[in-house]
Amino acid sequence: MKTPIAVRTSNKLFNSLMFFSGITFMLVLLPLVRCLFDGKSYSWGQAYFGMTFNSSGVEIDYFILVPFLLMYILYFYSFYWIKNRMIFYGMLIWFWIHNFGNLLFDIIKNGDTMFHGDTLNIHVSISSIVIPLAIVFLTWIVIVIIKDRKMIEVSIPWSKRNNRLLLLILGPLPIQALLYATGKPHGLTDEIGVLITIIQSFLFGLIFIPKKKNV
Repeated sequence: MKTPIAVRTSNKLFNSLMFFSGITFMLVLLPLVRCLFDGKSYSWGQAYFGMTFNSSGVEIDYFILVPFLLMYILYFYSFYWIKNRMIFYGMLIWFWIHNFGNLLFDIIKNGDTMFHGDTLNIHVSISSIVIPLAIVFLTWIVIVIIKDRKMIEVSIPWSKRNNRLLLLILGPLPIQALLYATGKPHGLTDEIGVLITIIQSFLFGLIFIPKKKNV
């Protein structure tokens, strides 16, 4: 298997966008993991550009989360590891449209709605957080593209550090499976599992940060 080669050096602007993308990646990873491990006791639903997907455990609509997951992996990977930077820019645009374009479409079409997180008892207005975040992330993406176009191409191979981060961040999955599958629905074990999954969502992008280039 060919070793991936990073074409950009690690920098704070890229890394911070990857980290805070966990806010939206969580909306894919959390139901993906919970439906699989929690089974019928966990229900998930999402509106997507006028279409509605929902499932209790692993049902047909659950599998829409799989291409979303793959797109997110490509999104994180493209920051440093894809030589054709137009693909990277395209993934940045996809990220914004997939998340904020979809939510803004729903707000315009249906008005404001509430996000409900039953396990952690979270209930917030969608528009109160979506509109500011949409502006912030769009500005952030534009700045990232401008910076990327000024950067010099490098050649940094995938390292043991990347593999260690992969194992560290995804290693708890068996523990999460146990937590979700045992205990009462929305009980302490579910709460711990949810917190671990949220942390994974924010840390996931770190897997794709290349090792610092030796000077």
